[in-house]
Amino acid sequence: MILFVLSRALNIFDLRGSIAAFIVGFFVAVLGSLQWLILMIVFAAVSHVATISFMKQKKKISMQEGKEGERKTSNVVYAALIGLGIAIIHFIHPVQVPYFTLFAVSFAVIASDTFASEIGILDKKVFMITTFRRTTRGINGGISLVGQLAALLGSFIISITYSLLRHGNLDLLPIFAIGIMGFIGCQIDSVLGAAFENRGKLTKGEVNLLASLIAVIATGLIIIFYPGV
Repeated sequence: MILFVLSRALNIFDLRGSIAAFIVGFFVAVLGSLQWLILMIVFAAVSHVATISFMKQKKKISMQEGKEGERKTSNVVYAALIGLGIAIIHFIHPVQVPYFTLFAVSFAVIASDTFASEIGILDKKVFMITTFRRTTRGINGGISLVGQLAALLGSFIISITYSLLRHGNLDLLPIFAIGIMGFIGCQIDSVLGAAFENRGKLTKGEVNLLASLIAVIATGLIIIFYPGV
């Protein structure tokens, strides 16, 4: 209910998107915990701030999300699907696996990508990630200095939130680890966008989903093979 009220009050999602956010939030809270839901709410809030920031400039180049920054059901589904999947696995198979860490990584990737896209669009000096040749703003796979810095900011907001929720303080190791994995996931998103989305092989949502999944799997493998890291 919190996500629904928040999303409608702040115009984060349209009506259907708000309903989807409520459903996802409910299951995340039940299958995961209140901490998981809080992290998801923080993600939604800061992503919306990035989305509505510099709206006048975005409208001038027709690069705004929706009419006033609101997002649709598909945005909710693709952003939260991996996290929801982790919550389901956590509920079904509650063993000593750092599920909340993987959950945080999934949202760090999406937050990183959102910040990169929404704030990086202001930078006119854009390069294609696969060739490093100059390209146009807003193209899939385009990266810029402003976008990369914004990507780090988005990812580390989530990792800091995770540390506060999980440890009750600013624990540098998880902050750095989750922040970097979120940023790496954003780069994977850009590569997939350049290679497949621009050719019509994948949609933006599918690219987000795959990038998040890859980062989560990579994090899981690191935890398995290097448990002391």
